[in-house]
Amino acid sequence: MSTQLTPQMQTQLAQLRDIHLPQPIGWWPLAPGWWALIALVCVLSVVALVWSRMRRRTARFLALRELEAIKPDRQEEFLAQISSLLRRVARRRSAGADVLTGEAWSAFLMQGKYGMSSNSATLLATGPYGPPANENFEPEALRAETATWIRRNG
Repeated sequence: MSTQLTPQMQTQLAQLRDIHLPQPIGWWPLAPGWWALIALVCVLSVVALVWSRMRRRTARFLALRELEAIKPDRQEEFLAQISSLLRRVARRRSAGADVLTGEAWSAFLMQGKYGMSSNSATLLATGPYGPPANENFEPEALRAETATWIRRNG
């Protein structure tokens, strides 16, 4: 084999170029499929947020409507019904709140910035189970305070 190149081979060799690799694929701009996925995630997030707010507002509205339907005929029954309603509302707020009793239930109702007054919370914790509290019992004031608690904590 001869290592001598003919002039024709030398001209062809001179015309050869090095292999040029394509530019590396960048991560930006994103492909249309990624834009669609991002849009879908955003839409689903907004729908989930709106759905949860609607459920919460509906539950609060139903609780307030049920509160208005409670008749203050007998004090013990009135207090028991309000306490039961508050337990159902509290269950939505925190998991174990509906099983609290006595001082723990009273403390739960008083906790936080929008808690009930200590008199109302104690009355709701002990009133349904004991003798009538006192002659100064005002069912409409308790109903108003309960409605405020439901609006702010429900």
